Amino acid sequence: VAVAPAAPKFAQGPMVWDVVIRCACGGFGCGIAGFLTNPFDVVKIRNQQYGGAQFGGFLGSFKHIYLSEGAGAFLKGAKASVLREATYSSVRMGFYEPIKGLLSGMGLREGPAQKWASSFLSGAVGAAIFNPIDLVKVRLQTCLSAIGLPLPPHGSTVLGVLGEVYRSGGVLALWAGTSATVVRAALLTSAQLGTYDVIQNDLLVHRLGFQKSAHSTHLTACLVASVVTATASNPPDVVKTRVMNCTATPRRGPMCHAREVLRTCGLSGFFKGWTASYCRL
Repeated sequence: VAVAPAAPKFAQGPMVWDVVIRCACGGFGCGIAGFLTNPFDVVKIRNQQYGGAQFGGFLGSFKHIYLSEGAGAFLKGAKASVLREATYSSVRMGFYEPIKGLLSGMGLREGPAQKWASSFLSGAVGAAIFNPIDLVKVRLQTCLSAIGLPLPPHGSTVLGVLGEVYRSGGVLALWAGTSATVVRAALLTSAQLGTYDVIQNDLLVHRLGFQKSAHSTHLTACLVASVVTATASNPPDVVKTRVMNCTATPRRGPMCHAREVLRTCGLSGFFKGWTASYCRL
């Protein structure tokens, strides 16, 4: 009697509706977080792009932005930030478990390697698709404006910046910095989701005897994962910010900006904005 082959593990994983729910919940939650943490994002972008006496430190940057641009400056790019998190984060959060199931079906057994690979891939895919929204966010948050003076021609709208970028460089310009964005998102997601999963389940629960549902377990895993995430993702984040703000012709690529950061600031230049990035996470 012929026996039907066993269904791959991916087919036994989350159904389509489960994936939709995961994406919706992840995007909604991250969208709210993106709005609430936008001030830290503005500070991080200024640290990475400008540095120097005005934007070299975390608290100093907060003070300078407030005194020179007003409290409203901390909401620059907030709409783009919410839109980015609602799209990009919905993919990286929602597809994490399905990709784990797919890798399991391909023979990669469950463990730290599978978890990091799954989160690496989900973050990379989300970042590649929604790069234009990230570019708009970075441009808006980088924009300097004194109190009482009008904003640049594109104003503070997402569509205004998209139109300006398209007119200056065409469709491909909207995906400027994609390689740096993908690397940053892949490292961030793998460090965030993968490291959290490994620390919570493989270390705290299985090895150290923590209760999986205890608040202390979740808090400890979150704090450690946040340090790893901020550290791993900050170097490509610095390069991404520089590339997305570049208006030179011909456009300079990520490697060119990375060499410039290394030449002018040394290795420490790749960790500009680390404190703001950690607070944002």
